[in-house]
Amino acid sequence: MGISILELVLRRLREENFLADVAFPGQKYPAITEPVAAVHIEKVDRANLTVTVEVSIICPASLGGVYCEVEALRATEVLRWAGATCIQNGCEYDGLAQVYVVSVLATFTCVTEAEDCVMGPGFKVYLNEILMPYAVSFQAEQTVDVDAIHEIGEDAPIGIRKGSWVWKLQLEELIPSGSLEADDSGGLFQLRLESDTVTETYYHCRWTSVRREYTRQGLRRIRSGISMLRQEESYG
Repeated sequence: MGISILELVLRRLREENFLADVAFPGQKYPAITEPVAAVHIEKVDRANLTVTVEVSIICPASLGGVYCEVEALRATEVLRWAGATCIQNGCEYDGLAQVYVVSVLATFTCVTEAEDCVMGPGFKVYLNEILMPYAVSFQAEQTVDVDAIHEIGEDAPIGIRKGSWVWKLQLEELIPSGSLEADDSGGLFQLRLESDTVTETYYHCRWTSVRREYTRQGLRRIRSGISMLRQEESYG
């Protein structure tokens, strides 16, 4: 279980351009000349089926503690999108190694292997190039409007008139209590969905309804709308 979880975390960090490796490589630790992410298992809770991974963001003293904190924030966001519940600790200075260190504790819900971990939504949604950080579900359905054609004085329709094809969209977000909601002007927008295998872009979009539900986890906001055009880019 541990190796799989470590591989998952390392892969996610490396995809976001972190120089990441295991914290205890079994060899002499290299000198730190640029920011690195050192990863190891902090604890395994069999009773609650969780694994906590510690990611230490280590930066040379010349870059300063603030830089290290900002890099740790970036790592925290990456791990959150990977499905972890994260706690970022304060910045510490190691005078012997002359580095700043910020620890991030990422807890995953797991059973055995990494594939069994409860992951994040597996996709990212952008509205007008602004990331929607609390998106949990997205649906798109292609539909066409049809109207019955009647002749004057006749009750039964004599045919069907087909309109234009459109995409019906639904975006669901779970916004934690106390978090700010993204601004929603109600005008036209562009929506982009990104996953590991495909990017879908929807153009000439407009919301048609918004439903708000208050839960123990926070505000569940479900927005429905339409798009006039969809483009897709797939990856091997």
